[in-house]
Amino acid sequence: MATPHAIRRRALRRVGALASGVLLCAGLAMPAATPAVADTGDLTCSGSADLNFSPSLTPGGTADVSGSGHLSNCSSLTGRQLTSASIEPAGVATAAEAPCSALFSVDGTGTFVWNDGTTSEFDFTINTDPLNGLPAFSAEVTSGPLAGDTITAAPLVATVNLDCATKGLTTFSTTLSALTFT
Repeated sequence: MATPHAIRRRALRRVGALASGVLLCAGLAMPAATPAVADTGDLTCSGSADLNFSPSLTPGGTADVSGSGHLSNCSSLTGRQLTSASIEPAGVATAAEAPCSALFSVDGTGTFVWNDGTTSEFDFTINTDPLNGLPAFSAEVTSGPLAGDTITAAPLVATVNLDCATKGLTTFSTTLSALTFT
């Protein structure tokens, strides 16, 4: 004769086997889970830009900004065929009260002329002054291919004219290892 303990053990095994069978059948009936995919953005490029300040940007001053640049090695996981572009930025810079005025912010507009002949207009901000937030480049595409995309860049590596300490900031050149459109 079976003891009450043995009867409970058999009952628990049957319930466990039944539960396992139900879970197995439920798992077979469910569609396979799709892996999560992070938002990779519409386009990623490397790039460079040269900005010119007129008049020279001096501590606490302002200057008009013009320049040129280039995007290259652009790639996209969304099928975009944009592989490179020339850049035509313009804006106004405001300098911090710092030697050489290498700490500044620029607000402006620009145009990308893409390899396929299309153009995109954008609004941008460059900040190198940590008192105004993290040093960064950010922009928003306002028209043309990628309209509505936000552009971020990192890192912002820059050089300035060698005589900056005596003549003020006249040129600012930057290389961007990753410019991302999302």
